[in-house]
Amino acid sequence: MNGVANTLRSAHRRAYGLGLALCFGTPGLIAVLLRSGVIPPGTHVPDGIFQQIGYLFTGLVFLSAAWVWWRSGRVLREFKALPEIRRSAVILQEGLLYAAAFETSSFCGLVYWILVGDHGERHVWGFILLTPMLYLALMPRYDRWVKALKS
Repeated sequence: MNGVANTLRSAHRRAYGLGLALCFGTPGLIAVLLRSGVIPPGTHVPDGIFQQIGYLFTGLVFLSAAWVWWRSGRVLREFKALPEIRRSAVILQEGLLYAAAFETSSFCGLVYWILVGDHGERHVWGFILLTPMLYLALMPRYDRWVKALKS
């Protein structure tokens, strides 16, 4: 079991590290682009259709978080039944898939900035900062994968 544990730990470190790089790197890049003025702020007031777009983006972000929570529970329940040789790949695949799902939040923030700019700045930054926070909160830690093997 020690060799298996080392393989799983290594796969989890790789998946978690790549996911963190995506979920911190993309918001960081977007922040630099916004603050440097490379992407100019939009001029629309977040009323009417632009407010509705903000609500839509909020819903998409929460939907992606709910989907990751549901999927991680399903994958963890089925993890023990997987062939040993597939487990490391599943951990890596799921980590990258969850990171990609959370990138939705950063891109919603970027689009909202292009639409409403300074008028909705706190909402824009909320979307952008949710990306790493959701990953840190919802990506299963190593001990959850090990627990899934034992249950």
